[in-house]
Amino acid sequence: MSDKPICKSRRDAMKMMLGGFAAIPVINLVGLGNVQASDLPPVDPATNPIAIALKYVHDATESERESYNRPGAPANEQTCANCAFDMASEGEWRPCSLFPGMAIHENGWCTSWALKS
Repeated sequence: MSDKPICKSRRDAMKMMLGGFAAIPVINLVGLGNVQASDLPPVDPATNPIAIALKYVHDATESERESYNRPGAPANEQTCANCAFDMASEGEWRPCSLFPGMAIHENGWCTSWALKS
């Protein structure tokens, strides 16, 4: 064993932190950080408590989006595909940050809809 302390100076501490931050993109390249929406089960709007509270529906035309008047886009253009909480840019079923571990439909809608920037 070594008698040297792990970090004896601020410079050594910074080197260790930067090395740790540099490892994050490598982990994503390996694929450990990727979740595919096709692997996620779809949200069940009838039984999921979050979906019920947010009035989530798979088909936005069946929603009450006109009565909520969410800013950012006309109500008839609001879908999960152009929502800020949608975590994918393509695909019929997508991961959503509001429904961890589940997939939403690209044509869905909920009361938390916010325009994607």
